[in-house]
Amino acid sequence: MNEREVRQIIEETVGATVAGLKATGLLKNDRRTAKEKTEELLRQYPFFKKVKGKRRTERIVESIEAALRSIGEDPYCDIIRRFYFENESREKIAESLCISPTTVSRNKARLIGELAPRLFSDEVITELFFE
Repeated sequence: MNEREVRQIIEETVGATVAGLKATGLLKNDRRTAKEKTEELLRQYPFFKKVKGKRRTERIVESIEAALRSIGEDPYCDIIRRFYFENESREKIAESLCISPTTVSRNKARLIGELAPRLFSDEVITELFFE
């Protein structure tokens, strides 16, 4: 077997292994969606809010607050605050709002879907039209 054949076997084996790992969900894609980034930004918001004197962080806080104001009239907007800022479980939120945990999850996902374009508009456009 020559070097070229060995390389080809290695490339095919690695390719098949990576494909198998991706198919089973064991290999995570490094690229996060705008919705995933929105959720991470919301998780970090309480920490960002404590930072003073850093203009870039202050702009991030302003952007998050503007996005949150945009959903302020939604009857389920409190789910976002309670889940991401107060670390309440969906079950606890559901119980206090007299709704099911599924309703909490569905509305949380819907609201994240509304916040993502406000926080990551370029990435949402790319995800919709170019992927």
